[in-house]
Amino acid sequence: MKDNLKQLLFAFDYALVPPGHKEEALKALRNFMNRVKTTGKEIRVSAISFNAGEEIKIVNQPIEKIRLPQLGVGVDAKGACSMLDKTSKLMDDIGVRLTNTPEEERPSKIILTILVFGRDNASKNCTYEHLREMIAHQRDVYSWKFFLITDFSINMEKLGIAEEDTIMIKHTNGDWFREPFEELSEKIVELL
Repeated sequence: MKDNLKQLLFAFDYALVPPGHKEEALKALRNFMNRVKTTGKEIRVSAISFNAGEEIKIVNQPIEKIRLPQLGVGVDAKGACSMLDKTSKLMDDIGVRLTNTPEEERPSKIILTILVFGRDNASKNCTYEHLREMIAHQRDVYSWKFFLITDFSINMEKLGIAEEDTIMIKHTNGDWFREPFEELSEKIVELL
């Protein structure tokens, strides 16, 4: 494995960014990316959206080259959340890519952050139980790390993600995203 290479995965819900909060979400994400870059590690990013009819995926893109519209941030969300289907698809796709990558070129750490507002209500191919098993397998066998940013604590329990790895979004009139992304960046920088 390539010790200095790390892979950040994001599975996210466009609806996490309600009308009027686009700029603060973009700023929080920019600050997060700038903070993670200070680790001096070579960081690649892949992302997938949950929203019906929308799928943004960036495979193995250096963090320095990510442009926030590529991630779909700020896109008006329509449709229901298919978090289970899309997160399992991202995990499967990355698993296949890693299998096809020579051992010495694989990242030494995979970190998947799931950002979800509310609950899954549109998945057709994956259940909470199946995704929880996938998460446990990747965590226990391949040492993947999982974080969850959510406003709905039952997601943590259903996905088997530890409480200390779950960041709750607080619905306030102020900035919804600054604190969760600051907390996430602290956790990831410490991990790296």
